[in-house]
Order: sequence, then structure tokens, then C-alpha cells
Amino acid sequence: MKKIVIYQKATCGTCRKEKDYLSKVKISFDEINIVKNPPTREFLERNIDEGNLKAYVNKHSKPYRELNLAKKKLTKSELIDLMLQDPNLIKRHILVDGGRVFFGYTEL
Repeated sequence: MKKIVIYQKATCGTCRKEKDYLSKVKISFDEINIVKNPPTREFLERNIDEGNLKAYVNKHSKPYRELNLAKKKLTKSELIDLMLQDPNLIKRHILVDGGRVFFGYTEL
């Protein structure tokens, strides 16, 4: 059985919900702390859809509010720069299932 990888943060309720669901359906997974070990620029470039950038942003995060991102129109590259500077901007969690990548809660 292939192993799923979850980029998560321990204090994130959605991350806990996903881990509880995967455990309930007996799917094993590896956890990566998204703040200490964020995804690479290449990963984000490959998996963020330029046509829907806001779907990949944690709109509840402090940096999102402080940077007033709701009112800014960023390019994909600018958004990824900000995400790499502060991984709390990345919508959590990221679930990697082989070649499939999901941002936010997903029941497989």
C-alpha cells in the first residue's frame, strides 16, 4: 500500500480532522510539519493553479490579514514568495497521494 504524506500543523483543526479520518479508514500516512519543513518552490509551482490562487491561501492566517492580501492581486510567483517566507499562508493541510495533491480537507 502506498503511503500518503500530509503537510500539516499540529494546532490546525482541519489537519487533525484529516488525520482522524485517515486513521478511521485505516490509511497510513506520514506527517510533515508545514511550518518547519514547508513544501519546495518547485512543489508549489507545480501544484498551485494560477487561475485560482486564492484557493491555496490560508485566509484565516495572521499574515494574510496583516499583508491585506484580500485586496491585493498577486502573481503566482509573488504569492509563492510570500508562502515560502511564511508557510502559515499556505492553505492547510496539503495531502499528497502519489501523483495527486489536495489543499484543504479531502476524504479519499
